[in-house]
Amino acid sequence: MRLMNVSIGAMLCGVLAAGCVVVAGPPGHVKHGRGVVVAPAPIVVASPPRMVFVTEFGISFAPDLDIELYEVGGVWYSLHGGAWYRADAYNGPWVVVERRHLHPRLVKIKPGQVKAHYKTHHPKKVKAKGHGKGRND
Repeated sequence: MRLMNVSIGAMLCGVLAAGCVVVAGPPGHVKHGRGVVVAPAPIVVASPPRMVFVTEFGISFAPDLDIELYEVGGVWYSLHGGAWYRADAYNGPWVVVERRHLHPRLVKIKPGQVKAHYKTHHPKKVKAKGHGKGRND
């Protein structure tokens, strides 16, 4: 039994060291075999990104990043691999958020939709990566 506990502890340390996020589900999930979700860490943002407000969606997003990063009402969100994540700061820590707990303005957004809309309607405002960080348009 002790060897099993050591093995489980070593496995969890390996998962965490590999850059994964481990999130415990609600109490009822344990009964159904869904107690822990392990997913790759979705976001690494080293410095404050340039954020722009897109009126049509009512949200701010980071047009210069390769990831989908949004900010609504002081809360940061990312759509990554079909899952939504949220954080209180642009650089995390990030946790998985169920669709029903998303800000209402984010529920209908599809992958790449906001960036495509912005590039189509504001092509001159799209800047090369690394330019304009920390400013709002």
